[in-house]
Amino acid sequence: MTFLSRLLGRRPAAAPVAPPPAPSLPPLLIVERVVTRVANLEVVEVPGDIRSGRPDRKLHALLVDEATGQARQGPLVSRTPDGLFDGDLRCDRVTVPPFPNGCGPVYWLFVAEAEEVPDAQALAPALLALARTLGDRPPLGALCYGTPPDASGGIRFSMLSDHPDPEGLPPLDQPVVDEAALTPEQRQWRREGVVLLKGFLGDDLLDPYIKRREQVDRALGWITPTPYMQVEELRRICLHPPLMTIMNSLIGEEMMLHLNLTGWASTERNWHQDEYLSPPFVNGWYAAVWIALDRIDPDSGPFEYVPGSHRWPLLQGERVRQFMTAAERDRVTGTTGSASWPHLTQRYVTPAIEAEIAAQGVETRRFLGEKGDVLIWHGRLMHRGSAPNRPGVERRSLIGHYTGVNHRPDMPNRRFDHGGHYAVFDYPLK
Repeated sequence: MTFLSRLLGRRPAAAPVAPPPAPSLPPLLIVERVVTRVANLEVVEVPGDIRSGRPDRKLHALLVDEATGQARQGPLVSRTPDGLFDGDLRCDRVTVPPFPNGCGPVYWLFVAEAEEVPDAQALAPALLALARTLGDRPPLGALCYGTPPDASGGIRFSMLSDHPDPEGLPPLDQPVVDEAALTPEQRQWRREGVVLLKGFLGDDLLDPYIKRREQVDRALGWITPTPYMQVEELRRICLHPPLMTIMNSLIGEEMMLHLNLTGWASTERNWHQDEYLSPPFVNGWYAAVWIALDRIDPDSGPFEYVPGSHRWPLLQGERVRQFMTAAERDRVTGTTGSASWPHLTQRYVTPAIEAEIAAQGVETRRFLGEKGDVLIWHGRLMHRGSAPNRPGVERRSLIGHYTGVNHRPDMPNRRFDHGGHYAVFDYPLK
C-alpha cells in the first residue's frame, strides 16, 4: 500500500468486478462508494493509478447519485496531488459536469472499459442495481470538490482571509508611493502584481538546462523541491543577474531562491496565493518566477492569474486550517515531511476564491509565453495552473520561488552563486 493509500484510506485495488448479466454494462474495473458533504459535486480524487497503469486502454469514469439516480460521465486522469512531492504518489481524478442541487451525499464511482463513451444516465439503473448487491460497503477515502453546502452557511473567502500587517510591508506595497519615480516594471508590479518580460532569457542560458531536464522521464520533473542544489544549469537561470536585479527592485531587498517546480505539465493546482503557505513574518517579501522554455500551447493548462488581486486580503493559514479535521492537520508528505494541508484544504479554498472572483467581476488572464519569456508574480497574487484541455500536451516551463534574504530566519543556511542567493537544504535529487 502506498503512502497516499495510507493517507486517504484506500483499500488495495481489487480484481475487476464482474457485472450481473446485463449486456448494456461494459466491464467494470472499479465500483466504489463515495460520501461527501459538498454540493454540486464535480471532481473526485481517489488514491491509485488505474489510469496511468492502463495508458493504452479506453477507460471511462461514471458517478451516480445513490438517492436520485442522477449520473455523470467524465475523463479519468492520473496525476500527482497538489502539494505532494513524492513521485510514487498518484491519484485518479474524475471531473464531471456539476451535479444539481439535491444530490448526495452518497455517490457511486464506476470505472468502465469501453471503446465508446458510455451514456451514464442510461446505465444508471443497472449500475445502482449492481451497487446494491455489494451490501453496506464502507465509503472510499476520497477528496471531493464542489461548492459549500449552501450560500449562507458555506465557507467564504472573507472567512479564510485578512489584510496583512501593513507595518513592514515592502516599499511598493505601501499605501502611498510616488509612481512617477518608478520604473515601468515597478509600476506594473504595483498595479497588477505581475511583471512580464518578453524574450528576456536567451537560448544560450536555457538550452543547457533543457538538455539536462530532458533526461528526467517524469512529466512533473524532479520531485525534490530544491533541485537547484544539484542542477547548476537550473541555478544559472534562476539566479541570472539581470533577473535578480529586476526582482530585487520589485521587493526592495536581495531575494533568495528556495523552491523550484520543474514539471513540463500543468500542476493543476487551483486558485491560491503563495504567501499564505509561508510564515507570517514573510509579510509580502515574496515573489515567484514563471519561465517559458518553449511556446506555451493554449491546450496545455497555462498559468492563469487575476490582475490586481495582490491587493486583496491574504489567505491566512490558521483561518484556512480551522476547517480541517485533527487527523488532516497532522498529515505530512512522504519526501520532505512537510505538511499536506495546502492540498487537503483546496476542497473549500478553491470554491471560496471562485465565488470571490465572480462577486468582484474581475478578469482572469492566461500567460501564453514564448521561449525565453518570463512572468514574475507577487506572493499574494491569485493564480493557478489551469487544467489542460488535452491531457499529455507538454507545457515546458521552470518555476522559482524567492523570499527576501532578511525575511527568512527559518532558512539560515544560504549561499551566493551566479548573481543571487539561494537557501541550502540537504534533500537528495530525486
